[in-house]
Amino acid sequence: MSRKRGTKAKPVAKANLKKENDQFLEALKLYEGKQYKKSIKLLDAILKKDGGHVDSLALKGLDLFSISEKDDATSYVANAIRKIEGTSASPICCHVLGIYMRNTKEYTESIKWFTAALNNGSTNKQIYRDLATLQSQIGDFKNALISRKKYWESFLGYRANWTSLAVAQDINGERQQAINTLSQFEKLAEGKISDSEKYEHNECLIYKNDVMYKAAGDIQDKLQNVLKHLNDIEPYVFDKFGLLERKASIYMKLGQLKDASIVYRTLIKRNPDNFKYYKLLEVSLGIQGNDKVKKALYAKLEQFYPRCEPPKFIPLTFIQGEEELSKKLKEYVLPQLKRGVPATFSNVKSLYQRRTSKISPLLESIVLEYLSGIDGKQDPIPFIWTNYYLSQHYLFLNDFPKAQKYIDAALDHTPTLVEFYILKARILKHLGLLDTAADILEEGRQLDLQDRFINCKTVKYFLRANNIDKAVEIASLFTKNDDSINGIKDLHLVEASWFIMEQAEAYYRLYLESKKRLDDLTSSKNEVKSDESEETADDIKDNKWLVQKYKGLALKRFQAIPKFYKQFEDDQLDFHSYCMRKGTPRAYLEMLEWGNELYTKPMYVRAMKGAAKLYFQMYDDHLKRKADVIDEESEGSENNGASSNSSQKKKAKKEAAAMNKRKEAEAKSVAAYPTDQDDDVFGEKLIETATPMEDFANCFYDNYSKQAREDDRDYVLDFEFNYRVGKLALCFASLNKFAKRFGSTNGLFGSMAIVLLHATKDNTRFDVILKKVVTKSFEKDYSEVLPLNETSSDSFDWLKFYQETFNVKDIRGLLFLYRYREEVALEQSYLKEAIINNLSLLEPHAQNEVLQYQL
Repeated sequence: MSRKRGTKAKPVAKANLKKENDQFLEALKLYEGKQYKKSIKLLDAILKKDGGHVDSLALKGLDLFSISEKDDATSYVANAIRKIEGTSASPICCHVLGIYMRNTKEYTESIKWFTAALNNGSTNKQIYRDLATLQSQIGDFKNALISRKKYWESFLGYRANWTSLAVAQDINGERQQAINTLSQFEKLAEGKISDSEKYEHNECLIYKNDVMYKAAGDIQDKLQNVLKHLNDIEPYVFDKFGLLERKASIYMKLGQLKDASIVYRTLIKRNPDNFKYYKLLEVSLGIQGNDKVKKALYAKLEQFYPRCEPPKFIPLTFIQGEEELSKKLKEYVLPQLKRGVPATFSNVKSLYQRRTSKISPLLESIVLEYLSGIDGKQDPIPFIWTNYYLSQHYLFLNDFPKAQKYIDAALDHTPTLVEFYILKARILKHLGLLDTAADILEEGRQLDLQDRFINCKTVKYFLRANNIDKAVEIASLFTKNDDSINGIKDLHLVEASWFIMEQAEAYYRLYLESKKRLDDLTSSKNEVKSDESEETADDIKDNKWLVQKYKGLALKRFQAIPKFYKQFEDDQLDFHSYCMRKGTPRAYLEMLEWGNELYTKPMYVRAMKGAAKLYFQMYDDHLKRKADVIDEESEGSENNGASSNSSQKKKAKKEAAAMNKRKEAEAKSVAAYPTDQDDDVFGEKLIETATPMEDFANCFYDNYSKQAREDDRDYVLDFEFNYRVGKLALCFASLNKFAKRFGSTNGLFGSMAIVLLHATKDNTRFDVILKKVVTKSFEKDYSEVLPLNETSSDSFDWLKFYQETFNVKDIRGLLFLYRYREEVALEQSYLKEAIINNLSLLEPHAQNEVLQYQL
């Protein structure tokens, strides 16, 4: 009886399994057809019968992610992974999990599951393409080559697969194999290139020549082959400039300088405004050091190209005779002033920078003499632009009164030109009059309300003046403000990093101002009369909120910048396959090069340094709180006593309600993201972190540290970060590299060395072994520069030693010591006096910055 029941159960179970499998495959087809809700409905039917069906759990998670139910999707996928031993799931399940991980930007996990799908028996060769793309995204080009090759073997009929394989071989240094791959496809495609494929064909031809050129190095025979190939493909290449440049560089390497010079002359003929070609022509002719021949060359070239800048300008960079140079400067500058060229000063600015002592006095006398002979009424155009030039000239020389005099003359004559307002504002900015500068720009902006440039410039100046509300109001004129009262959300959406960075720095300055006011109010609390104490207490509470608000908003804005850069990095994912399909391998390699330096770009580094000030301060404050346990406990007991008073409880509750209402009102004007995407509008959670250094490393420093080149690193930032995380050996390494780059008499070197020396004392918090390592390193490398025996002495005057030994003209060293004055036990008043005595070396606005925000 039981046997009969058993024999009947098997076919029923098989039938159920087949039905379940059919339902799953149908759900999979619905997912591929983007019918996610129908797919979920079928999967729910399967899961109702079998709640542990791993494939259905994984696919449902992917479906839910596709309809933006991300939390539920994470739950289902996590549940599916828990039920899998290692990666021993069905190929379809592994593939689904790989797609999910790719969508959530977990690229390493995605690679793991795609690999598992193939290892578990998947016959879907498309996975190799996805795998190669992901491996390229994380920089694993060795395995990307393997995946590219596997995919290429499966789909030989597509040019994109041949190109992508060649690129992978090139990246991995297998250049000859890359050349062979490209050559093999050329033979297969010979005579079959349609008109629509000609551009792609031309790109691949020139790319093949690039690979050949890199593989050739300086070997003459190989270079001859590269040149022959270049001549062969010339009729099919559209990029004639690139082709000629390559040809000239090969001739130079071969030593055929005459042929190279002919090519450079051809390039100049095609583009006579390109300065680079003229310089390379000099090299090919072998006349770099012969001023006489160079003069003759440029005199001839000027006759051929009378309307072009380079032949007129380049002689100004090397002519030595004052009389001849003055004549040439007149011939170059005065015609531009007569025509009223606004960019005249910009055209000669590089001469000021390279030859200041010789060029600036000559041009000053030339232009002043010319201005003295102009009548503003009869020759208005030359008059105003000559005054404009002279104002820029004196601004460059930091002669601010004269710069103001000439721009005022231009404005008095013609008060309707926006450029004059911009320059006047710039002069006022250098003088430290930021509010007045912003007002001047606003006056200029009113002349042309549709000009985005002056609009953005005005916004920037109001932010520099810490007038954030006015800046946001003006910026919002050109933004989409559908779901908010201003343009801040839209500026984040369009990744306007310049605005967000300036706003972050403005909030940071406001934070410092509010903190100073709070400290002053707190210190004077006990000195006020009893009838004024309540008002003072209210001021203290208000300033406490402002300190917290500005600090949080500054950090939140700084953190918006790495989010943009992470998005830039993620956006590369599609291009690993897109560039191959479009046949643009050269552009693809440029993108890879750009991506390898992404986190060292100026805006990212600027945001990192701004955030570092806050994170480092939070860490230092955390250490102080730990060191001051007794005061903290006494404060806690006071708070406990206060909380027991019911009237004070009610008052505190009322104040909290009022503060929440205030936050709610203010949040509308500062919110950077939609409400459902941001539960920390003021950045309060960011500044309450218990792990500031870990947060800084994860958000900023780690990405920067991986990509920064040794010759371009910020060793001071490296030092400060490693000092706080207790890695003294790395601090010494940064100090050593800084010394090699800038010298051991540099002020910053001296200040870092003194701070690190004091860290090796017995009573500091650092690891004993690391202290010994650093001490030995100092004895080995800097025993003659630093008084190592005085480290443990309390009577040694480190400030006097610093001033006598190191270059104090660079005030950054003194400011560094000021930040670490407690660790070095320097007298604050003396150090502050030393800084103030050296402030005259800075411009007025920089002096104000130091006095207001750093001392």
